[in-house]
Amino acid sequence: MSKIYTFSPESTSVSFSWPKTLTGIERVALSAQGDLQRVLSAFFARPIVVALIYSHTFTKRSDGTLVPLALPNSPVIASASHESPIVQNRQVHLQCGGKVVCTATSTVKILSAESAHLFLEEKYGIGQLFSKLEIKPSFELLNVSVGGHEDAPAVEKGFGRGPQLWRKYRLAGPDIECEILEVFTSRDMFVRGQAWLDEQQRKDEVAAGAPFYGLRLRRPSTSALLCIVLVCLLSFELFVYSVGRSRCAFA
Repeated sequence: MSKIYTFSPESTSVSFSWPKTLTGIERVALSAQGDLQRVLSAFFARPIVVALIYSHTFTKRSDGTLVPLALPNSPVIASASHESPIVQNRQVHLQCGGKVVCTATSTVKILSAESAHLFLEEKYGIGQLFSKLEIKPSFELLNVSVGGHEDAPAVEKGFGRGPQLWRKYRLAGPDIECEILEVFTSRDMFVRGQAWLDEQQRKDEVAAGAPFYGLRLRRPSTSALLCIVLVCLLSFELFVYSVGRSRCAFA
C-alpha cells in the first residue's frame, strides 16, 4: 500500500502524482483521509450534510457470493463478523447550504456487529463512523484526475459543469473496509467558496420560476423605512398647504 502521508521526527510530507493544474486547496481536499466533511465544512464555514441517494445491502457467504439483505434486520446485523461480513453499495451527496458539493459512490464492507449497528441502524456516514469508533483508518489514494476517466461510472459523468475533479481511494480499519469514488461538483467552488454557494442558490431560484432582475432584493433597513415615512408625511403636508392656499385664492 502506497502512503501519500509520511513523517519523521523532523519533517512531514504529503506527496502524490498530482495533476499539474490543481490548486493548493484542491490538494488539501483530495488528501482528506476519511474526514472530507470536516475539511469542506471548515472551507465553507457551514455544516456539511450527507444525503443518501441509494443503498444496496448484502450478506457475503463463505463462497464469496452476495445475497441481498432486506433492512431492518437486527439478527443479521448483530451477527456481522469477519466470517459473515455485510456489504453495502451506496451513493451519497455531500451538501452545503442546500447545494451538492460532492457525490460519493462507495462499496463498504462491515466486519463487526458494533460497526454494522452504527452504520446500518444508527445511520452514521462513513467518515462519522470512523470518528465515532475513534479509529484512524489506513488510507490509500488510488487515482486523481480532472475530467472523464474509465474508472468514473456513467452516473457520475456530466455531474456539474466543466471538467470535474475526482478521486478514488480506499479506507480501512479493524472492522471496516471501503472503496470510494468522489466527484466534486465544480472546481469553481474551491476558488469562490461561499460566493459560489450563494450564486448557485440564486440560479436555482431562477430555475424554479422565482423573479430575478439582476439584483438581490433585500429587506429595507429601519433608517430607510423612517426616511420613506418622513418623505410621505412631508408630501402630505405640502399637499394640504397647497390646497389651503388655493381655497384662499378663490374666497
